[in-house]
Amino acid sequence: MRKLLLLTLLGLVAVGFVCSQDWDNPELLERLDLEEAEIEKIREIFEETEREIREARLEIDVLRAQLRKLLFQETVNMREVERLLRQSLDWELKERMAQIGRQVELRKILGDAKYARLTEAFQRRQRLQEEEERRLREEKERAEGGRR
Repeated sequence: MRKLLLLTLLGLVAVGFVCSQDWDNPELLERLDLEEAEIEKIREIFEETEREIREARLEIDVLRAQLRKLLFQETVNMREVERLLRQSLDWELKERMAQIGRQVELRKILGDAKYARLTEAFQRRQRLQEEEERRLREEKERAEGGRR
């Protein structure tokens, strides 16, 4: 049961990180033919939400460490486990709401067509990064395999 709770919590955290998006990348914004005013509004939205997202992530990290420490105790207090999980889930909700609020504001500013182009460009960029990371991992594994 404890392992399931911990895995659920870690899964939710992973989903939060995967879903957070790097919308304010200057190169990406410039390639989409956005007007300077639109770029400035996007940056403002990011500045407004970034502090809230960062705070939530830090709190989640602290709670996760507390939970790990608690789970290593000889006698585990399940009420404390539940309390920490609930707090962590509350912070995850705050983080996701800030991310979603950010996306809604971006869509309002850009309109559907530009917003769609922006999301497509981000997804392409993210796929390329993932492919590069996978390639580097495979090269490292081959190199380590050759040394053995």
